[in-house]
Amino acid sequence: MAAVATVALIPSAASAATPARCTVPQLAGSLKAGSPGAGQRYATLRLRNKSSRACSLFGYPGGQLLAKSGADIPTNIVRDRSRTPRTIVLRPGASAKTLLHWGAVAGTGDSQSGRCQPNPARFEVTPPNATNHLVLRWSLGPVCEKGRIVVQPMSL
Repeated sequence: MAAVATVALIPSAASAATPARCTVPQLAGSLKAGSPGAGQRYATLRLRNKSSRACSLFGYPGGQLLAKSGADIPTNIVRDRSRTPRTIVLRPGASAKTLLHWGAVAGTGDSQSGRCQPNPARFEVTPPNATNHLVLRWSLGPVCEKGRIVVQPMSL
């Protein structure tokens, strides 16, 4: 039987009982494709606390799409402000997630023949309030509309 990790929500961004924010060495990341819609794509980004100490996340992740060569591919991370960010405490082994949403149909500024943008090979994920990043494999196809990806705040 697998152990179940517990995660707590704390109503404010700053609290004396809140552990320090999660740093990149404490986290492991993963991307899982969601169900595609007509011209739209979705994926769930998970950040897991792989350390032996609790840490906290608050807000939105950042990101940069990369080519196989490591070169930047156009990326525009847009925050979905329809949801209120909450501080999430990640105990060891616990995960937080966010939904990524992007277009798969060429828009203004995209190539109108072939792929709308180059096909990414990797995705640099910057956890909320961090200055460095994790690098994840991207196998989700090109991101149209000049690399526009809408992200929600991290949640349970």
